[in-house]
Amino acid sequence: MPRIIALFAILTTLLAGCSSLRFPGVYRIDIPQGNVVTEDMLSGLQPGMTPEQVRFVLGPPTLTDPFTPNTWFYLLQYQPGNGEMVEQQIVVHFDQGHYSHYDGQVTSDLRERTSGHQDQELLRRAEDRRQEAAN
Repeated sequence: MPRIIALFAILTTLLAGCSSLRFPGVYRIDIPQGNVVTEDMLSGLQPGMTPEQVRFVLGPPTLTDPFTPNTWFYLLQYQPGNGEMVEQQIVVHFDQGHYSHYDGQVTSDLRERTSGHQDQELLRRAEDRRQEAAN
């Protein structure tokens, strides 16, 4: 009986360790979670805007805390299948029911970091083929 328990414990440990391995050639999907907020969107915000106007410019917030209704959170967590995680947090503040300011910083190279390297390579190849066909 102790041998079976020990064998079961070893097998469970080995199988749990496999989830963190990245096998070559295995496709992993991109996992986007949250709202993408760009510099252009933030530049559209003006002090004194109503919450409806802010929602029109930025979209609905990812999180609104019931204990601090004057604060909206626009969170982004993007895990590319073959890349490093991208995180962004923008916090919008209201004062007496009107937009006052935001905290946080937009990830400057968000598009490059969220576009997979393989996707960019395919686009480059397609452009090369179009140029060859045009010549």
